[in-house]
Amino acid sequence: MGYKGLRTTQDILDFTRGADFLSANGGGNPDEFGLRSHLEEDLTRGRDLSWVDLGELPDDARVVCPVFSGSIAPQSFDLSGTERDLGLKQVIERPLVAAVRELEALTGKEFDYVIAAEIGGINTGAALDTAANLGLEIVDADYAGRAVPESTCSTPSLHGKAVYPMVLVDFYGDVIYVKDVQNNRMAERLVKHVAAGSLGLVGCARLSLAGKEVKEIAVPATLSECLRIGRTIRQAREAGQDPVQAIVHELDQAWMLFQGTIISRNWEDRQGYMWGEHEVEGEGDFAGQQLKLWFKNENHMSWLNGQPYVASPDIIELVDQQTGEPLSNTYMEKGHRVAVLGVRRRPQFDNEQGLEALGPHHWGFDIDFRPIEALVE
Repeated sequence: MGYKGLRTTQDILDFTRGADFLSANGGGNPDEFGLRSHLEEDLTRGRDLSWVDLGELPDDARVVCPVFSGSIAPQSFDLSGTERDLGLKQVIERPLVAAVRELEALTGKEFDYVIAAEIGGINTGAALDTAANLGLEIVDADYAGRAVPESTCSTPSLHGKAVYPMVLVDFYGDVIYVKDVQNNRMAERLVKHVAAGSLGLVGCARLSLAGKEVKEIAVPATLSECLRIGRTIRQAREAGQDPVQAIVHELDQAWMLFQGTIISRNWEDRQGYMWGEHEVEGEGDFAGQQLKLWFKNENHMSWLNGQPYVASPDIIELVDQQTGEPLSNTYMEKGHRVAVLGVRRRPQFDNEQGLEALGPHHWGFDIDFRPIEALVE
């Protein structure tokens, strides 16, 4: 089998671009917190940025999930004034690496593999960087197949796996050990409160599972998919082709849902998440129509001309209409011309438990989920 991983700076750019695409416009910006530069530094230092197939994972392997948690709201990135007032200085460059080492020390057990919690701008690449700096292998898989705002929206929770014990480490060297929690919902709540107290973001090491368990619940081959999607967008652009159509053709069951201009944008930083709405006024084939989108970090609901449309667990992703570059809910602006794409949900969420975890009712909407393939065909 050929090499699976990142060998060049171009690979890194393609990989993080593809992860951005599958993030449903959440998942954080890979340019934040030096993620891309960390991966480039890993290459310079000769660190291995490859991955292994999910099926190669030994049943008795110990697998850890390193993940950043916090809001993607814009103000969370302007920390200088608050740091000065609190007398804080960032002393930890890679909180996830520190968190995994702390969890090993506290449990007395070493890990063999790393797996990403989700596919998104920050957490996918951060898991790869963490594995490289720990000298561990990373699995070509994740626990959501997209970005999700809550750990309870991922496959371990669907299968009753506890996210604790876990260790939380922030950029200031603060370490919190969470030995036990009543349930995963409470664990999510505690982590978000710690993230808010740590000025918006905290690194977590959690979900210590055996290889056999991971193989039963993970979404396979998603790291390879990120690299493929990112390359497709770039290569189409370089060839003078339409990158948006190239994505649709590359992916199984992906559709162009809408295109137009963002005419309104509202958001707030609430309970450790970025909540908000976008409205897009149609153009071209969609002239005279409107698409409204609701997000909690990631896009989860949409309404076409006032009627419920595509919703999670199907993926709704806005990209730049000309370049095909994935966008972030953090930085989208009025006047931005976008194409809205939809991708069919992962099989792991195509069931009652998956809809309970990611469907409209989970977000508080009295709307029944309708599959994207039924809506568009």
